[in-house]
Formats: sequence, C-alpha cells, structure tokens
Amino acid sequence: AMLRFSGHAEFRQRIVLATLSRRPIRIEEIRTGGSADAVGLCDFEASFLRLVEKLVDGSEIIVNETGTALQYRPGMIIGGRNVVHDCGKVRGLGYFIEPLLVIALFAKRELSVTFRGFTNVSNDLGVDVLRSVTMPFLKRFGLEDDVHLQIVRRGAPPAGMGEVLLNIPVVRSVQTLHLTDPGRVKRVRGVAYGVKVSPQVINRLVDAARSVLTHYIPDVWIY
Repeated sequence: AMLRFSGHAEFRQRIVLATLSRRPIRIEEIRTGGSADAVGLCDFEASFLRLVEKLVDGSEIIVNETGTALQYRPGMIIGGRNVVHDCGKVRGLGYFIEPLLVIALFAKRELSVTFRGFTNVSNDLGVDVLRSVTMPFLKRFGLEDDVHLQIVRRGAPPAGMGEVLLNIPVVRSVQTLHLTDPGRVKRVRGVAYGVKVSPQVINRLVDAARSVLTHYIPDVWIY
C-alpha cells in the first residue's frame, strides 16, 4: 500500500526511508499556502530527487504540474561509479551528502559520486564536519578503510563552485551499534578556512576560537 504524507517537512527523510523500505509514497500539499513563486518543490529538492534517481535503478518519480504533489516508487539501490551531480547554488553539499550516506550503506555496488556546489553554508552541514566527524562514525557500522570524502576544492556563496568526491565501497553487512557510555571530551580539533581574504584574518579566527575553547579544555588544535 502507498504511504501518504502532507507538507514539505522532513522531505529527505521520507525519500530515504521509502527507498530503504521499498515502500511507495505520495507527498501532497507541498508549500501550497505561499505566493505563486514559492509554491511546490524547491529547486534543491528536485535536485535531490534527481540524485536519488541516478543511484536507485527502476525508481519512478511523478510530480504534478504545480510541483505541489509527488509520487515516488523506489527501485533497487545499485550505487554507481563516476556519478557527477551539480547541487546548484541554493543549498550546501551537505544537504545532499548527508542522506546519501544512509542509502549508500545498502547499495549493491561501489558508490563514487562527485558533488559540485557550495562546500560550506550556514544552514547545512559543512564538508569538514562530514569528513572529520560523520565519516569516521560511519566506519563503526562495518565500513572498510577505503571509505572517504575528499575535498577537491572549496566553494563559498554566492558564486563559488566547490567539488567533493565521495567514495563508499560495498558493505557486506551493517553492524549494530550500541552507544551506552556518554564519555568525556578529551580534545578539540577544528578547521579554519577563508575564501578570497587575507591569511591574517584566518589567523585571527584561530586565535579567537582557541582563546575561548582553552577555558574548558587544554588540548585544542585548529588548523
């Protein structure tokens, strides 16, 4: 039976879970209360659907004329090599990479995707967080050491176009994970970057961040 949802909230999560469960879904009333220019799917949501379509064989996506309703029938997650996806100039690369990591765990083949767009924006996970935090955590589910996220070049709004290469091998089985001990923060590592600014500005950012963090923990390194 087809599952039905209303509204644009949790859009990526609905598509990802439908893909994993192989359940068809229909989403209605997507931004129906705004002005004519703000009705229906946004460009970045349509772009995310195109990305899923590239990696899920046999999937069917039907969107009505106004973009206020869509029907999605998932197929088989096959993955793919040498896939290139232009993420546009609205959302950051993290908007697309974050949900794709979940789908990639169940792909039949190795996944190799080149993403082009903004590497760091305020409302999406930055590529540095994905590379330094998310990817090592993902390995705990049984991924091999050759899983990696490579930052080829950075790109910042409004015109910069960065490039990131994501590689995930075939996962034979996904291990369960039990987090029972909250643990303690022993060290802090960070990345400071700048685009078309003086290196002195970056150094001032590092010094300011370190002066605050060292009040809580002595082992702080920002590069």
